[in-house]
Amino acid sequence: MTDLLLSIWTVFYSVVLALFLFGLTVFIHEFGHFIVARKLGLAVKAFSIGFGPAIWSWEKDGIVYKISWIPFGGYVALPQLDPEGMDRLQGSEERDDISDVSPWKKIAVSFAGPFCNILFALVLAVAVWSLPSDEAGTQVRSLIGTIETNSAAYAAGLRQGDEITSVNGNAVNNWYELTVETLLQSGDSAILNVRKDGAEKELYVPVSDMGGGARIIDGIAPAVPCVFGSVIDGSPAERAGIEKGDEAISFNTTQILDWMHFTEMVQEMQPGEIATLTIDRDGEKVECSVAPEYNEEYEQMMVGVQVGGGSGMPWMLYKNPIKQLKYDALAIVRVLKALTSPTEAPQAAKGLGGPIAILEMFMLAISMGLVNTLGFVRFININLAILNLLPIPVLDGGHIVFSLWHGITRRKVNTKMQAILIQGFAFLLIGAMLLITFNDIDRKLQIKAKVEALFEKPSAQP
Repeated sequence: MTDLLLSIWTVFYSVVLALFLFGLTVFIHEFGHFIVARKLGLAVKAFSIGFGPAIWSWEKDGIVYKISWIPFGGYVALPQLDPEGMDRLQGSEERDDISDVSPWKKIAVSFAGPFCNILFALVLAVAVWSLPSDEAGTQVRSLIGTIETNSAAYAAGLRQGDEITSVNGNAVNNWYELTVETLLQSGDSAILNVRKDGAEKELYVPVSDMGGGARIIDGIAPAVPCVFGSVIDGSPAERAGIEKGDEAISFNTTQILDWMHFTEMVQEMQPGEIATLTIDRDGEKVECSVAPEYNEEYEQMMVGVQVGGGSGMPWMLYKNPIKQLKYDALAIVRVLKALTSPTEAPQAAKGLGGPIAILEMFMLAISMGLVNTLGFVRFININLAILNLLPIPVLDGGHIVFSLWHGITRRKVNTKMQAILIQGFAFLLIGAMLLITFNDIDRKLQIKAKVEALFEKPSAQP
């Protein structure tokens, strides 16, 4: 009973914290619009976290502050920026006769939301970098650690130790990028460029559809970096001077492929035999001598270290703050590029995640600890900033385009046309979000597969 209550509390705590952190991200964005609008003298009617009817609201200095029911984002109602669109979307017919403002002020207000998300992401990136943790900065290379000999990948020519450098001409630098490029593959096979021992080859490797939009190269697993975690007191590793965070590069001059490979080489040692271990310590190569010992409890040769390194999550691949932000931006740009490609768009659309998927990823990050959580919030903030800068009516980028047109041509976009575009795209975005949310649910419950099974014709009986 105690374990059940603890599990319920853990889930409840994770959900509440995830919702709070997502709400904080939305608040940071909308606060950017709000504070710049007030500083530049624009009229502000409302500040809302979420859309639709208010759960809770209050009014101060003529501004309505509220938390609304639909948690897809939020808005600051600015009549001079959007004269009619948000009012109608919220079901209000009230209009205000407010003087117009400079288009450059409108651009500043529109850009302020994404800019605040970027600033917040930078603060989080510095926190990930400065906190004493080895969670960030360990990448799983696109190097094959194990491969099933009866798999289609093996038959196509892939082998252990092969490093995949590109998929269909798109470069991959780690296992996560390999996974993304494979997911975006629409055909039955992918063209892989593979490197091993300085030689390169091109292979056509089958791709398996796992359902729910997931496509993988079946039968392969990554080479887990041989990064050491805790070092056991009094162990051969401690006597050899091995430290937490060291990455083993070679063992008796043999290059170490991954953690499993290192373990296998240790098992081949005899008691009393000394090996030369080369490690990478903060970018510097260090050689040490280690004598593995036979452990009676585990009945195997051991050096006395545990596996370490980061979580391998895409938001934790880099320690350097600038590299963190750059990778976050490149990740969302890659998805946007895929969505505009005729060959990749169907697969990219299937792989999109909505509020449910985001909530699940928040909960996963929370379960991994503080640093992972900060990294994921940073990742979400960069995603939100870039998406909002797209030149689409109803998004900040759309407002910037309207204002640029006004500033350059000295002619305003027709108010009614602007309102129609904003409302139309708002409903399109809400519809797309509902569809993505349904896909999130379908991945869990397999609704479409069950419905299709009901209408399948029964097979002929002998």
